Amino acid sequence: MALKKIYLLIPVCLLATGCVATQQDMLQMQSQMDDLNNNLANMQKNQAELAVKMEDLSKNLNASSESMKDISGQMEKLTGRLDDLDAAMNKRVNAIGQTIKKQQEEVETALLPAKIYNDAYNAFLNNNFEAASTGFKTYLSKFPTGEMAEGAYFYLGESLYLKERWQDSALAYANVLEKFPKSARVPAARLKYAMTLLKLPGDKKDEAEKYLRSVIKDFPASQEAKTAKDYLNRLTPAKPAAQPAKKRKKVPAAQN
Repeated sequence: MALKKIYLLIPVCLLATGCVATQQDMLQMQSQMDDLNNNLANMQKNQAELAVKMEDLSKNLNASSESMKDISGQMEKLTGRLDDLDAAMNKRVNAIGQTIKKQQEEVETALLPAKIYNDAYNAFLNNNFEAASTGFKTYLSKFPTGEMAEGAYFYLGESLYLKERWQDSALAYANVLEKFPKSARVPAARLKYAMTLLKLPGDKKDEAEKYLRSVIKDFPASQEAKTAKDYLNRLTPAKPAAQPAKKRKKVPAAQN
């Protein structure tokens, strides 16, 4: 009997145990469902917030795009202004460059006569008479009425004289006498012209003597006058003094 009761209690216990297990599972599933719902709600909330942020970002991007368009327009305007400024600066620089170039040319033009003359004169001082004569000729061809034309003619004559080009030298001295009659170099030019005439072929002695005497007459105190006297003395040596006439002896009269 007791054993039979035991057998009857076994199914009841098993049933009770199964009910307890099923209730716990249900509670666990309910908890999981609640968690899932919470997670889903959070996800929905996050999705909504994300959508708002995406909308804000889109608005910001649109605003940025408009700003970029404005900036691009401003940049284009600025670029145009810079191009205009660059063109104006180039024009200004070119104008300044042309002005400077013109001024340099004017300075060079103003200095050129003096440079040509000084180079020729330095060549003369260094006994380079070929370069000197070439330089003085260049000066006279470019500046025939220049401030240093008188000196150029005179030293051209000197250079050519020392090169023994007598005809050309005489012409240079003649130009000094003709073009600059009041020059301080007239005494020297007359003397050297006379000396050159004496070197020329043909009888130029009379003309040379005339110029030598003019130096003595017009510039008696000059060194050129002294040199002219020496030349005249060589050209016309002094005649010997006349011997006194011998007294003739009286012839005694014939006596009757």
